[in-house]
Amino acid sequence: MFFQNTIGESAKLNGVGLHSGEKSTITLRPAPINTGIVFIPEGETIEHGIKAHFESLRDTHNAITIGSNGFDVRTIEHFMATFYALDITNLYVMVGGHEMPILDGSSQDIVEAIERAGVVAQNAFHDTFYLPYPVWVEEDGCYLIALPSNGFKVTYTIDFTSKSRAIGTQTAHFIITPEIFKTNIAPARTFGFFEDIDSLRANNLALGGSLDNALLYTREGLVNDNLRFENECVRHKVLDLIGDLSLTGCRVMAHLIAYKSGHSMDMNLVKKIDAVIKRSKGSRKVPRKILYRRKMAFKRFKRRMNL
Repeated sequence: MFFQNTIGESAKLNGVGLHSGEKSTITLRPAPINTGIVFIPEGETIEHGIKAHFESLRDTHNAITIGSNGFDVRTIEHFMATFYALDITNLYVMVGGHEMPILDGSSQDIVEAIERAGVVAQNAFHDTFYLPYPVWVEEDGCYLIALPSNGFKVTYTIDFTSKSRAIGTQTAHFIITPEIFKTNIAPARTFGFFEDIDSLRANNLALGGSLDNALLYTREGLVNDNLRFENECVRHKVLDLIGDLSLTGCRVMAHLIAYKSGHSMDMNLVKKIDAVIKRSKGSRKVPRKILYRRKMAFKRFKRRMNL
């Protein structure tokens, strides 16, 4: 069983939005039990907030955007990954702008802000769901699988050989705990490619991007001075995936196996997991025939993908 948690005092972060290039100020405030993570326009009341949940999803193009009632907030995944990994379940996120600040391209500053504010356990349990059978999505040779597990694990493989030999193929595996997230995942920065800059900016994307908040790759090498990890790019993809999974609204115990996934595929898996959660409510045991059907379907999927 996991307790719900909030923070001990307010914390503030500010910077520019990666895609909008506009200044953004974020204030994190403690919230009572059963609140969830709620994004609220600065100066507005709680009633104008958006709960961080896939049902509020607006867009997955280059970032996660949620919205309702005329208020959208973009690029929430780095913040959401940090809240999820550090077990922050109840929080008011006051947003001065329409995009979360990219900070240094990682979640490191967010972790430090939460540690300064303190994590406070609350007198209520957090919903925890143990996945009963495999769930997966696939598209054009890419896939994302969630397997039953007693913990939360991620195994991720990326292949950007066609974009930059300096990245190539990278794989990372982590059992996700607060400490492992803080030291091995949170510092990993977002990344992009020199050849894509003009097309991105022509579409009003990456307007706030710079070498101060992103790793930039050419076909042959890295433009930045150094890396924080040899496989920093795949670690950042793990960070993004954690943030996307958080939009289930509960703690999911599963082993996620990703091959060249992205925000859209992540959210398709979240929707499938949510369907399993809803089907499982009020039931202590999954019928044997359903387990058998899922097992057979997963075997066929693995044969098709040569896994």
